[in-house]
Amino acid sequence: MIFGSAVGPVSIYNNAMQPTLITENSDYYVINKPAGYSVEPHLNYPSISDWLNTLYDIYAIKDMDRYGIVHRLDVETSGVLIWAKNELAQKDIQKTWQGRAVKKTYLALVTGEVQTEGGIELAIERDNRNDRQRVVLLPSLKARPAITNYTRLAVGEWEKEKVSLVECHPVTGRTHQIRVHLQSIGHPIIGDRIYGSKLSGKISDSLNLHRQFLHAWKIELDDTQFIAPPPEDLVRVLQSLKINLPS
Repeated sequence: MIFGSAVGPVSIYNNAMQPTLITENSDYYVINKPAGYSVEPHLNYPSISDWLNTLYDIYAIKDMDRYGIVHRLDVETSGVLIWAKNELAQKDIQKTWQGRAVKKTYLALVTGEVQTEGGIELAIERDNRNDRQRVVLLPSLKARPAITNYTRLAVGEWEKEKVSLVECHPVTGRTHQIRVHLQSIGHPIIGDRIYGSKLSGKISDSLNLHRQFLHAWKIELDDTQFIAPPPEDLVRVLQSLKINLPS
């Protein structure tokens, strides 16, 4: 079974698009999160938590810390988000998530021509001094294992510079994992202001892309696949690079 929902244009700075509900069952909501939304309440951005509470009064159902949160997407990352409806469902889904039974597929546009397919297995730790994550090449007590598999879907060109559309499958779920891993192999995500390069920033500015090109495209949970088609700002970028959207 497959569920999907389309979204419109996004600005992460002003008038962010509203989230949409892809589907729901007795245990969870499946949400298409636009860029510009945080998952939890935030001083600078609207949140999925507040959006759900406005629509469904979720805190009246159960007032608990981090109510319903199963996983997170960065503010600038769009796509499929699962939100549990009750504490039991939340614990069950999180256990499934930690057991790596959930299949997650992201789309990323990166600099350079990425090899056809590959895997990145590099531990990640928090870099508190720079308020970011980093891969760890030497043993560290703070490092956590992280694995990302990827497949190149297409190659485009911007002013004689190669760019690649990549399908990423994070096996683990560390903070900023895909972004840090792709940077570590020399292919930062276009538009990424933390882990990007001068080239990735120059390309995003030229294409009028105001956020990282990273989209949570598909999630497979309980033998059901949920899909959030790429939003208009990302579609526009691919079209300008003459890269066909994946089916």
